[in-house]
Amino acid sequence: MLDRVDVHCIWISQAVLDLLPDPFPNIPGGEVVTDPGKGVFCDNAMDLIKEKLPKPDRYDKTQYIQAAMRELNALGLVGMHDAGAIPDDLNLFKDLADTEEWTMRVYAMLECEKRNTFCADEAVGIARDDGMLHVRSVKLFAGTSTLTAGHIN
Repeated sequence: MLDRVDVHCIWISQAVLDLLPDPFPNIPGGEVVTDPGKGVFCDNAMDLIKEKLPKPDRYDKTQYIQAAMRELNALGLVGMHDAGAIPDDLNLFKDLADTEEWTMRVYAMLECEKRNTFCADEAVGIARDDGMLHVRSVKLFAGTSTLTAGHIN
């Protein structure tokens, strides 16, 4: 599977296509590209694919984050934005930000676990005094557009 640079579409192989229903169901807020060939899923249609993916556990995610930060630091980068972190990942970020392995200033936007929803009960702002982690906005999807909602307290 390959993600498009804006993470609004994915391209999958025939082996993954073989795991899906044929024909593809109509998915509100999503698009399945079938011409010139099958294999591209956009926005809500990506959920068909994501439910088939293995889910990394907290340990694996921690390893991925730490490796990515080391590589980014090696290139001289000290800050990044994550425009779509689900609540579980934000909880992991909060825990990791208290460790020496958290070496990047991160500005993250909350994305609800279920796309095209607003999970108000999980929209909690984070503003660390050391500047290493901030969450002050929510990423929302409306049709094929991405909206950034305002300020979270």
